[in-house]
Amino acid sequence: MRLFAAVDPDPTARAAAARTVRALASRLEGEASRRIRWVPPEQLHVTLRFLGESTEADADAVRGVFRPPFVTGAFTARMSGLDRFPASGTPRVVWLGLDEGRDAMVAVRAELDRRLASAGCPPESRAFRAHLTLGRTKRWAAWKRYDLVRAWSEVRPETPRWVVDHVTLYESRLTPRGARHHVLESAPLRRFAGA
Repeated sequence: MRLFAAVDPDPTARAAAARTVRALASRLEGEASRRIRWVPPEQLHVTLRFLGESTEADADAVRGVFRPPFVTGAFTARMSGLDRFPASGTPRVVWLGLDEGRDAMVAVRAELDRRLASAGCPPESRAFRAHLTLGRTKRWAAWKRYDLVRAWSEVRPETPRWVVDHVTLYESRLTPRGARHHVLESAPLRRFAGA
């Protein structure tokens, strides 16, 4: 089973991100629009860790680290501007960043990494950059970078705030229609003071 841990936007933030996807898709011309696989609204999330293929025993160990509540506190997050990976050359991923809640998201990721280490998961070597993936280009695409740059210069994403109050462990099942995500565990963050 393929596992990943993520933070989910609330319904308002998810709907705003979905409107950004629709606005981008409508501004890209023909071939460029068809060359992006847009993330369905119900699957929009901020990936904290992609754990990849896991045995049933490893998955059980990972599930165990999600059972106690997190020590890191709940926080407010807000999406910001559009960007892409990689920063230069042929874009592979189109995403929204965070302009509020970045440091708190890094703290959640750090706590998650410590928990996963106790379950035998080695640390990830790549630097963590919190983002909400909107779409992925097909690797074999003949891509016109300027189409995307022009499109996102015309789109002003809505940026509602939402409260991040839990972390979710997902199983990602690959199907002919793309990946489908299923919740395996969810761990709450410590509540706001006075909440």
